[in-house]
Amino acid sequence: MYRTYIALLAVSLLACQSKTGQQQTNPQQSSSQYDGNVSLLVSNEKGMNEQAPNFTWLDENGTRVSFAEFSKGKPVLINFWATWCGPCVREIPDLIALNEEYAAKGALIIGISADRDDNVLALVSGFAKEHNINYQIVIDNGNLEGAFGGLQGYPTTFYINKDGKIVKTLIGMQSKEKFAQELNAIL
Repeated sequence: MYRTYIALLAVSLLACQSKTGQQQTNPQQSSSQYDGNVSLLVSNEKGMNEQAPNFTWLDENGTRVSFAEFSKGKPVLINFWATWCGPCVREIPDLIALNEEYAAKGALIIGISADRDDNVLALVSGFAKEHNINYQIVIDNGNLEGAFGGLQGYPTTFYINKDGKIVKTLIGMQSKEKFAQELNAIL
């Protein structure tokens, strides 16, 4: 009986380690770094004081895009989310609509995916296509979250003003009206 218990415990521990190992996979190991509007994080720097961290990703031509240059002089909503996060998924239609409404006003919406998988690019780009996500998505490898000071949960939304400073952080699911209210405040 005791040996059976030990054997079952060992099998359970191996299964947990295997699953944890899959979640820890580095997305940088993917052979491609861009698919549609989804890209893997290439590099990041920690922000100073209230400045948002600068980070880079690749565009469809394989050219590095710097967040600092891409967002220069523009208000930005950055939403940390994941495909497995129910509240995150419920926010997506509102973020899509806001991206359409606020693009003409010069505002940007960027999604930062916290997903981990052996083929995370295919996972997130497939999800983005299925949900018709129309804004840039960057897949974090765990470093960008830290550069933003760490997160207390998903979704977490950062509002960055035209000067590149983080002016507001909201944790948890938000309504379209709340997203719009905070974007209007930094236009």
